[in-house]
Amino acid sequence: MRRQLSRGFTLIEVLVTLVILTFGLLGIAGLMAKGQRIAFEAYQRQQAVALASDMGERIRGNRFLAVTCPPGPACTPYTVGAPVSAPLGTGVFYNDYRTGAIKDCGVLACTIQELAIFDIALWDGLLNGYSEQQAGSGTRVGGIVNARGCIEELSNSSATCPPAPAPLGSVYSSTLRISVTWQGNDDTAAPGGPNSSCGLNQYGAETKRRIVTYDLLVSQPCL
Repeated sequence: MRRQLSRGFTLIEVLVTLVILTFGLLGIAGLMAKGQRIAFEAYQRQQAVALASDMGERIRGNRFLAVTCPPGPACTPYTVGAPVSAPLGTGVFYNDYRTGAIKDCGVLACTIQELAIFDIALWDGLLNGYSEQQAGSGTRVGGIVNARGCIEELSNSSATCPPAPAPLGSVYSSTLRISVTWQGNDDTAAPGGPNSSCGLNQYGAETKRRIVTYDLLVSQPCL
């Protein structure tokens, strides 16, 4: 008589299968983790571009205060409010706005000087992550990691303006560079090139610093 063969899997076969499956799942988990890091980097860059564009639109709407102040009371033009030497993003200006030290131009009539300071304060808050907070605790969850913002003048053609008082309609152009920096997760090549010093040495290794820049050309009246 033929002996009936037993069917099924041996314990060794099961263990080998489990080992192979485990290595496969670990590989998938590592791939998913890397994909999440890349997606977060892309999200931060997208947010930085949006923040730079936001300030660009604010300056376009109040271009007379882009780099200089008109004669009269002291004011803070955009380039003075967010210099490379003291980038925005620490929340100092925004705290002044919240306490009422800076006028709320969203609901009150403002001069162009007050509007510039209001814009600087709101941008400071956006960089600092005040746009999204957890209910109850108030913990900031919006924005990007350690964001900083700078506004610097690259060039202007004010030398072409006629002697003061300039005739009505006389204008000159200036180019501003709006920069947003933040802290990346992984090491990459350090930002290089001219005018990339916004946020310099604020993130430990320069290989962690990320930066986007937005060059803005504005026309201003000659004084």
